[in-house]
Amino acid sequence: MALKFYESPFHATEPPKVASKSVLKADMTIMIRDIIEQQDWTQKEAAEKLGVTQPRISDLVNGKIDKFTLDILFSMLDELGFRVEFTCDNIEEASIKIQKIPELA
Repeated sequence: MALKFYESPFHATEPPKVASKSVLKADMTIMIRDIIEQQDWTQKEAAEKLGVTQPRISDLVNGKIDKFTLDILFSMLDELGFRVEFTCDNIEEASIKIQKIPELA
């Protein structure tokens, strides 16, 4: 029996359209979790900064990505000072850039 390789674990268990969104949600969740850890915030502090409840932060840091929409994750990144730029140079290729915006002095 030949081994079958998948683009991600999500692609092994979910339809391709769902899997691609799940990969993006997982990556964004990891990014937000890493920022919370780097800032050494408690879950309560993170919740206050992100405008959500502490149980929502608990879900986030525990990787419960099914409880989050892409819209909510983008909003959390906005609260952390990041901006998202979507670029579509042609109908065959697009990219998403997430970048920290320097604080205004």
